[in-house]
Amino acid sequence: MANSPLRLSLWKKVGTRMEHAVLNPQWDQPEPFRLQELWSPVAIFLLSRLYVVCMFLGVSRLTKNTLTNLLESWDSSWYISVAQHGYATSIPHGSGDVAQCNLGFFPLWPLLIRFVHAVTGLSWPTSAVAATFVSGTAAAIAVWLLLRSTSTLSASRRGLSLVMFTPGAIALTLLYSEGLIVTFGFLGLFLLRRRQWEGAALAAALCSLCDPVGGAAVAAVIIVALWTVYREHSWRPLSVLAIAPLGVLTFFSYLYFHAGSFFAWFNAQRTGWQGGTYFLGAPKAVMAFISHGFSNLNPPVKSLSLIFAVAILILFVRIKPPLSVIAYSVAVLFLGLLSPIIGITPRLLLRDSPMLALVGSRLNRRWFGVVLAGSCAVLGYLVIVSATIVWTP
Repeated sequence: MANSPLRLSLWKKVGTRMEHAVLNPQWDQPEPFRLQELWSPVAIFLLSRLYVVCMFLGVSRLTKNTLTNLLESWDSSWYISVAQHGYATSIPHGSGDVAQCNLGFFPLWPLLIRFVHAVTGLSWPTSAVAATFVSGTAAAIAVWLLLRSTSTLSASRRGLSLVMFTPGAIALTLLYSEGLIVTFGFLGLFLLRRRQWEGAALAAALCSLCDPVGGAAVAAVIIVALWTVYREHSWRPLSVLAIAPLGVLTFFSYLYFHAGSFFAWFNAQRTGWQGGTYFLGAPKAVMAFISHGFSNLNPPVKSLSLIFAVAILILFVRIKPPLSVIAYSVAVLFLGLLSPIIGITPRLLLRDSPMLALVGSRLNRRWFGVVLAGSCAVLGYLVIVSATIVWTP
């Protein structure tokens, strides 16, 4: 025990040296935001999607499969099922694959697909592709708004580039809800910084309608509101307590009348996908990776994602981010670790991209280039293996 102060001092020195080697030494003063600069997030988003689509097209030619079929794989078909036919009224008997049904998916993304289909008359898959493009563009702009409230123009470009080219950003091209989650998650954090409590709470409520991980936005606005009440003795932030939970409460109330149970989503997930003991997803992945190596790509991808998350978290703590971003990021990681099967994945880290965006905006130029190049390489690799049904995005 006598050596513990020395050890703590050593770890502090190591952390400080790592911070100075990887991060810019101090926060830059944000420059004034101009509306005409919004071409930057749109251009970065389009460039990242061009890269991913080109990878998918290459796989499409090799596998003799259509691009639409590749984009409609995995969970995409479940979302389109909800948009086209509505929710099932009951969960099939049994467990595992035979018991899977669309009650296990949240409603906001299918609603957007349905809206695009109604307005354009496009086919359901094409409507989903169009909705993916719209939500992805909105996500890039939302990330940009938060970054520009804390960073310079060039730093914001670095942070956004790492989000758009992170390996989990494959989900921004697949017909998934991640575009909406990132949009409303970042929008809520941006509005919190501007102390627009009702707007932040509404964004959190909409985020919670995209996916259960969207509940992290609800946790963030409530924590910041309560902290503000405690520090400033102002009662206005308490309005978020009435608004932020409305999204998920509305969805679960609908399920009560439609499927006969307030917990229909929870039961569908436990029966069809996530049976097992909570908090074992990450440990199972690590043990499977140690035991079987790369024979199955899912455990190594999850294990390496966990290592990456720890590294980013260390840098994240060093830059002393706002309370709102801390609360959101920790809540997302907690929800990932809570799962019996998911753990930490590239897709989860995309949902936790406020952490990645702020760290990315602080990276010095040398490390930004290294991280971006590595991220692009891994993203391209995951596109290929997901399209060949070797890895589950």
